[in-house]
Amino acid sequence: MAIVTGPQLNGNRKPRAPTKDDSQAVFDSSALLSERIRKWQPPAISSLLPLEAVPGMISLIVGKPNPDCFPFSGLSIALKGTNEKIDLNEAELHDAFQYALLPGGVPGLRKARMLWFEEFQAKMHNPGPTGTWGCAIGSGSQDLLHKAFQVFTDPGDPILIETPAYSGTLGFLIADSHNLVEVCSDAEGLNPAEVERSLATWPSDKPRPRVLYTVPTGSNPTGRSCTQARKIEILRLAKKYNFIIFEDDAYYFLDFTDPATKARSYLSLESEANGETGRVLRFDSLSKIVSAGMRIGVLTTSPPILQKVNMITANTNLQAPSTSQVLLFALLRHWGHAGFLAHTAQTAAFYRRKRDVFVAAAARHLTGKATWEVPAAGMFLWIRLRLLPAGGGGGGGQEDSFEAVRKFAVAAGVVAVPGVGFMPGGARGCHIRASFSLVGTEEEADEACRRIAVLVDLANGVVVEGAGC
Repeated sequence: MAIVTGPQLNGNRKPRAPTKDDSQAVFDSSALLSERIRKWQPPAISSLLPLEAVPGMISLIVGKPNPDCFPFSGLSIALKGTNEKIDLNEAELHDAFQYALLPGGVPGLRKARMLWFEEFQAKMHNPGPTGTWGCAIGSGSQDLLHKAFQVFTDPGDPILIETPAYSGTLGFLIADSHNLVEVCSDAEGLNPAEVERSLATWPSDKPRPRVLYTVPTGSNPTGRSCTQARKIEILRLAKKYNFIIFEDDAYYFLDFTDPATKARSYLSLESEANGETGRVLRFDSLSKIVSAGMRIGVLTTSPPILQKVNMITANTNLQAPSTSQVLLFALLRHWGHAGFLAHTAQTAAFYRRKRDVFVAAAARHLTGKATWEVPAAGMFLWIRLRLLPAGGGGGGGQEDSFEAVRKFAVAAGVVAVPGVGFMPGGARGCHIRASFSLVGTEEEADEACRRIAVLVDLANGVVVEGAGC
């Protein structure tokens, strides 16, 4: 299979796609499993479902609604920019609107769909020998993340977390009272020196973190991407200190860099960096590139971990939505891998233009009033407002973007997320996260940045005539 090119671990050599017969160490993660995952059991009904496939079997197991009562007889999907349509007949819609009752997905499509994803992941990331890894579908990657954290952590456990951190993940980790160990990022992404500093000085009488959580491409909120050299260092630290890496890569396909120099994924690099596979759980999302409302995410990891994540699914939300799976797979089957990659390339170019317009507007209006890094991927500009110290201006409580937004957003006519929302420890500072994804025109971007400048002035006690709208 073809392997996506990019900077290699040793020169320009491309890794060969391994086969089932290749000798490859596979990390056994069983010693890192949480106590709570050991208590989960498969639902009683699931152990009986394979019996339905026995020839001649009459199954009275499942309380599925009869599809004859579904009001849909067909569905036609028109594709943007073409005259093409994808048509689903009534039989296909029976699958789309029915329970699957298997966490892996709609039975009739499961093998074909998983093969599509697994072949795609093999092309993109070369995860390891056949049989040592696989994929699972979830109701968005955040659903899969939540379950994977349950597999490897118990409430109160320490977790290494790239900081600033994605607020959606912070929400459920904080609710579980985890000790969130901040490891800072900078313009080159997650800093391995910060990871090592935390672990090398870890108290000997306390258990070390079993998980590192990171968003390596176009990090939400900073837009930073981790370099390949740093990923290699972090992988080696994972082996040295015996932890798992959660690679939450929702913005992987919204990368604005040259494909020839794009850093490879943790999943792709693991074998060459460590001589083993199995420490990386990779989370991909269809939300940013196909549809956020479909709620479809993909987890790629070893079969034992997939089994545990699927067991949680079987006991909680049963499955990712059948309707979304059928619609998505109809599209993916129509596109093929090449068509999907062509679509993601167009999507990345679209957001790159959005970024360039917004950064240009920021340069016009915020120079001297804020600083920022130009994001290498994603949808966000991480802006540090130049706010006066407390008592230095007319607003009071300065050097705090939360207070600036709370007090002056309405007057300035602009709102963005204060940086405190992305800090595991709740530390306040001067940052805001500005999303440029829905800014429609250059004029709108210009006006948004002008209003941010007004917000800074108001927070610093400057009288602004005609502020806001």
